[in-house]
Amino acid sequence: ALGERDLGPLVVLGRNQVPHPPAGDAEGAVRRHQPPGVLEALEAADLVILAPSNPVMSIGPILAVPGIRPAVREAAMAVAVSPIVAGAAIKGPAVAMLRAAGWAATALGVAEGYRDCVSQFVLDERDRGLAAAVEDLGLRARVTDTLMVDVAAAGRLAEITLRAAGV
Repeated sequence: ALGERDLGPLVVLGRNQVPHPPAGDAEGAVRRHQPPGVLEALEAADLVILAPSNPVMSIGPILAVPGIRPAVREAAMAVAVSPIVAGAAIKGPAVAMLRAAGWAATALGVAEGYRDCVSQFVLDERDRGLAAAVEDLGLRARVTDTLMVDVAAAGRLAEITLRAAGV
């Protein structure tokens, strides 16, 4: 069970663990420095997970802070979970924001945006048809139900994500 695992150092980006500039303030991110200890935490992490949060509004500003994206890329293992399911956002304005940023508003578009900093990509079973294209990007694709409708579903997604990372 998930609670019985010794995960060692683990960093999850996208759930407000790392302070970041307001939404859409990528220029502000470039002016900022990472908070004390963040690079060290990323370097020590056995696993970094890019949560299924808005790639433009939540994850993007974090990755835009100088030093963060390369640190995620150099982490022992980095996995991203798609926030887009069958072309729709799990929550919030992600689809409109992805389009405005010039990304394809699909799980594949998110994988393309993260391919330089993760090696594994978890996408929803409704996007199974995109798995081969994700793998063509050089990422290992994992397909599962990514909708966290309850605690049990969230636990299953966590298990699959950890398995994708070999944990």
